[in-house]
Order: sequence, then C-alpha cells, then structure tokens
Amino acid sequence: MKKLKKSEMLRRGQVEHVRAERDLLAEVDSPYIVKLYCSFQDDEFLYLIMEYLPGGDMMTLLMRKDTLTEDESKFYVAETILAIESIHKRIYIHRDIKPDNLLLDRSGHLKLSDFGLCKPLDSSCFPNLSDLDYAAGKSTNPSSDGDKQSSNSTAPRRTQQEQLLHWQKNRRMLVGAQLCKF
Repeated sequence: MKKLKKSEMLRRGQVEHVRAERDLLAEVDSPYIVKLYCSFQDDEFLYLIMEYLPGGDMMTLLMRKDTLTEDESKFYVAETILAIESIHKRIYIHRDIKPDNLLLDRSGHLKLSDFGLCKPLDSSCFPNLSDLDYAAGKSTNPSSDGDKQSSNSTAPRRTQQEQLLHWQKNRRMLVGAQLCKF
C-alpha cells in the first residue's frame, strides 16, 4: 500500500505526478508492471493498494549476489524492456528507471514500479530522428549507400505515433546489439 499525505503532495506540487501514476497503473494490464487494485482517499491521505511483491527489488538482489550470470542478466534486461514497452504502448514514459524500482515477484519475475515521475508522452519527448538513424548504424549522408530518406528535406514528416514506433524499433535493436556483446 502506498500512503500519500495530501498536504505534502500539494506543497511539493506532486498532484499531477500522482494522478499520472494512478491513471497509468489503472490503465495498464501487463505481467511486467505492478498491479493497482484500487485507490481511495480520506481527508488527509490518498491510498494506492497495489500488488504485494515478496521478492524484493533488483538493487537488493544485485547487492546480495554481487554479479549476475550472463543468462540472469539477459533475462532481467529482457523483462525490463518488456516493462518499459508496456508503458510506452500507453504513450507514457517512466523517467525513473533504476534497480530500486524493479521489483521481483515470488517466482523471480520482474515488475516495474514507482510511477511517481511518469508522464504522458508528447512530441517534445522524441529524440531527433536523425540521431536515432545514426545510432542504429544508418547513414544520414546523402552520398552514402545508407538510409537516404533521413537526409531528404522533402521526405514526409512522421506522426507522433510513427515516431514512437520508429524509436521503439531502434531502441530494441540497440539493446539487442549490447546484449550480443556479452
């Protein structure tokens, strides 16, 4: 249970953050996101009743084990990607991914938690698309054999949804490339 003092939320200007957290958790149904069962309030507090995860967090696991095996690393990176993808499909960004916010269920599966800094995705959140093409190994030089469309100023602009899908595809490719380097 997450218990939030209303006066403190107002004083710190966190009302919109808490609303975004509650809205996202109520909307998402993913095995990689902590479940929100209900929310309610009294005169002094707001309560979020969430799934109990007895496995602790990733930070505790890392401190206990010191290092993870290659297979464990791949497993947890893959589940983290699936968790992030779950919220991106709802057009939100988390903005606080860290081991403390990656919780483990009783079977050792990962669930993303703490959406206090999450916010709906807008066009200002998209990185420059030519930077994505470069990071994915595509050339932006029109004289090369690479992806010439990214340097073509008359190319049609992508919608926000198309930009998000393009960004997700390239993000997965970059993570996959990093995992293959193990």
